[in-house]
Amino acid sequence: MVYRTENMLLEPIHEVLHGAQNDVVICRDRNSPVAAKYTLWVVHDRGCIRALLDLFENSPRELLEGESPYLARFAEGESLCFLFDYRPPRPLRRFAPGQVVSVQQREQIGIDLVMACLSSPMPFAVLCLLLEQDCVNIAADGSVYFTYEVDLAPLNPADDEGVCTDLCVTAILALEPDNKKLKSMKLLHMKLEKSSYQSLTELYRDIRLTLVPERKPSLRKRLQSIWRRNKDRWFRWLLRISVVIVILTVLVLLCQLILGDVPLFRLFEHSMDVVGTERLDGGA
Repeated sequence: MVYRTENMLLEPIHEVLHGAQNDVVICRDRNSPVAAKYTLWVVHDRGCIRALLDLFENSPRELLEGESPYLARFAEGESLCFLFDYRPPRPLRRFAPGQVVSVQQREQIGIDLVMACLSSPMPFAVLCLLLEQDCVNIAADGSVYFTYEVDLAPLNPADDEGVCTDLCVTAILALEPDNKKLKSMKLLHMKLEKSSYQSLTELYRDIRLTLVPERKPSLRKRLQSIWRRNKDRWFRWLLRISVVIVILTVLVLLCQLILGDVPLFRLFEHSMDVVGTERLDGGA
């Protein structure tokens, strides 16, 4: 089946989910010169459609002018489709343990996750589903992003920012095996147990205030870091110098063989010590 909307011709290339209330399909736009990919929700449950429309149209979140939680919305038969950007999934829970090695990096990911939630145009109830269903991802450069391969069946329109914040805390705590040893994580544990978080901004403030200061690296580590950053450039310069030395050596040998002398070496002689065939310094 091919989906049509505006100037797009969306061809399904992979079905991620076939659920009771919605399907999730990865599509390729046939009209795109770069074969752009998108994530498509095909919502076929009427109750879920009504809940989503109400959430999207009456969300308490303040959006910038022209900003929308989705790229496009269109009807397909009795279903309603929502189109989103596609990014390859790299689930935070699976990739972070091997990618993040320091306490500071884990805390920075926590901050980035809160910022991703704050900047997302998604209603809080939908954002809760993204957090619950492992749709939080970490890129190779450490940045955090959402994918939209989500089952809408557990959608609860009553889930507000407080619920979303608690789920965000849970995701952050899962990053640190010994999370109760850190001051920031102890605070998150305590507030999560009491469900005292009401907003994402409050969570952001708590993490920022309790960050573990980054230790100044030792001289050895700084030298190693300088070497890692510059070794390729230094190698290129060394290679160029080596090529120049080889060329000069070949020229010297050729001059010695052909002329019996190397004119360049005369620059290093005392010119007043030699007059014609006589040497003034007493040499022959």
